[in-house]
Amino acid sequence: MVDHEATNLDDLISGLNLEMDSNRILHPFVWGRELYDKAFETLQHNPTSLDEKETAQLLADTPRGVFQSFDMVTGPLGILLSQEMRPLAPTIRLPLYHCEKRSCRIIHHVQLMTSDSQIHKTRAKTREILGKEWGEESAFGEFFSEIDNEFCGFFDDRGSLGEVPLLGECFSSEELNAVITTALRGKASPLRHALQENKIRAGSPDDFANSLDKASKIQVLMLMKRKDLTACIDETIHRGDIKIPEHEIRRPKIWQLSTGYYNLSAECSQYGFRTVPQDRSLAVVRLVRLIASIYDLGDTTSSKELAWKLRRVEGKSTKEKLDHFVRGEDPAEVLRSLVLGGPGSFSIAAAMCGLPESLEVEQLDDAEIINILLWKLGFNAKSPDEAFGPLRRNRETFARAVTSATSFGDTERYEIKRESSPLFSSIEAALDATLAFATWALTFDHWAAPSRFTYHHSDARVQMAKILNSADARHAHKADDATIYDSQGRNTLFPLISGFARLQAYLSQTVEVANQCARPESEMPAYAKLAELTPFSFVHTLPFLDLESENQESIISNLSEMTRTLESGGVSNVRNRLQHSRDDFPSKEELIKFLSAIDEFLELAEKSGLCPMIFRPAGNYRDSFGRATYRLQDYRGREYSAQRPSGTSSPGMPGLVKDQFVIPAAKLKSSGEVLRFHIGTMSAYTEIWEDWPKYRAAVDRSSEFAQSTEDVVQIS
Repeated sequence: MVDHEATNLDDLISGLNLEMDSNRILHPFVWGRELYDKAFETLQHNPTSLDEKETAQLLADTPRGVFQSFDMVTGPLGILLSQEMRPLAPTIRLPLYHCEKRSCRIIHHVQLMTSDSQIHKTRAKTREILGKEWGEESAFGEFFSEIDNEFCGFFDDRGSLGEVPLLGECFSSEELNAVITTALRGKASPLRHALQENKIRAGSPDDFANSLDKASKIQVLMLMKRKDLTACIDETIHRGDIKIPEHEIRRPKIWQLSTGYYNLSAECSQYGFRTVPQDRSLAVVRLVRLIASIYDLGDTTSSKELAWKLRRVEGKSTKEKLDHFVRGEDPAEVLRSLVLGGPGSFSIAAAMCGLPESLEVEQLDDAEIINILLWKLGFNAKSPDEAFGPLRRNRETFARAVTSATSFGDTERYEIKRESSPLFSSIEAALDATLAFATWALTFDHWAAPSRFTYHHSDARVQMAKILNSADARHAHKADDATIYDSQGRNTLFPLISGFARLQAYLSQTVEVANQCARPESEMPAYAKLAELTPFSFVHTLPFLDLESENQESIISNLSEMTRTLESGGVSNVRNRLQHSRDDFPSKEELIKFLSAIDEFLELAEKSGLCPMIFRPAGNYRDSFGRATYRLQDYRGREYSAQRPSGTSSPGMPGLVKDQFVIPAAKLKSSGEVLRFHIGTMSAYTEIWEDWPKYRAAVDRSSEFAQSTEDVVQIS
């Protein structure tokens, strides 16, 4: 029925472009939240499908959809030819809404109705004739699928379709502009070449980017080869034109595409773009392949070099030593030992991991380079500064100045004073972080809040000021205490120290009037009373009251001990005598006592988790009965082990396979669970998804949410 040799492809494309220009062929624009937001406003029910009128209403005044079949990309600029093959065919089944149940985690799909066009009638008639005359479908579907797999890199572990929803859902319009201008820079610009092949003149990069709407920007970027596109994204991030804060990982929230043989998805962080297999353990296999590419064991020189580097590793042969080292050592140490040893090995690693050529490696330290390589391979990056890292470093520098002083003469006093400035700055920062985090974690109704167990330091400061400035907290501590706490963090050392005592008094008082903080019946989720095996944990609006009584006592004791330690160590007194022009310079004994107080405070805050301590996944184990243990470690190697099943329902805390804040001292009642929190960030990405998800019905109960959509596949 189709003569492929006689088909005039140019005429066919031209005809299709005319149909699209006249809106007789419509494609929905799905790479972003535009249709999701419009569906929330225009659809008054929870549909599984839309009729032709509803479909037209939904698509009206929305961008033209961007899709790709082989090398042809359709979009606002017409059908263009890409330098990359992508099997991203148009679809009319779209994820459009969250239903009224806050405990429902999925985005519900809706089938759009295509119009009764001539091409639709012809297609239906063709299917009818084929069905009558030929019966079952032939094997051409499988045949074309095999061709598609070969041309589009189905078995490639570094290629993914995920870069398309990543562009649409994870970057603002300004950030897309930055990627386009990066791609148009220089004579060898990959994007300019792709545009020229489609007879499109770019001119000024900034003017060209600003002339495009969002859909056109994505279509233009899809004209490049995947490796060029991802290199441009990386370059834009590393140059700082796209600012991604530490701990933020940008992932699509609506179209979470997992494609290819390895079910690859795409994501971005401060270290750039990467593709991630569904099986995260393949990161180790990628590392083995990388090392094997650098060191050819068949080459005598290469083999001798590797044997020397592995001389202290167990194994009978170099190959056995290599396998033992790569599979048993920390990946960061493998990269440090075998990749950063010279420019040759690093250049091979850079090429294989897709590092952009523009990356100024000479300006980066080893830790940064290793983190970029770890990220690209699929491992978690390692943060050098966690929790009280800066305070510990400043404390050590100050301690050296104190212990080396003998007579406390003018020179030695000057040195001690000089080192005291950064120390007290980091002390105030640590006290501010701890007081704000502890107050927020123990008093804020995380389960009912849109942020859902997500920690932002700015929000925590607001909650701290609200609680500690309340009449209840002030009277519980000292009736005549007139200290007022600033929600913007402008609090000096003395109020920060006394704040722990005020928080302790406030929490002690709430235990006596716990019934006043009981969650209203109308706000309880439906399963709260009925799910006997997994009871609801947050029956109070104050999380502290949902902790085991012994944990409540322990936390109150910790807060009291923090206050006692800081006051007995004379922290405020020493600061005043060092920072101001006073004659009563502290003695060596007083300074040593002061340093001991800082050490004791650090131990109390970190061990309890009352400071924002990041824990990272360190391994897990599951037996044949379904019992599982998930290990997480802080920056000093201290472990928290979470058991599954936990004996409680999933309230929306982070999955156990991601970085998070953990409070080991805050164990929920009748459960093996402790309070855990997502690491919140602020960026253009978080602004895009600030009011996500939107629950549809007016009968919503704001307290009935469980996990955010992106956590569905995580272990909760």
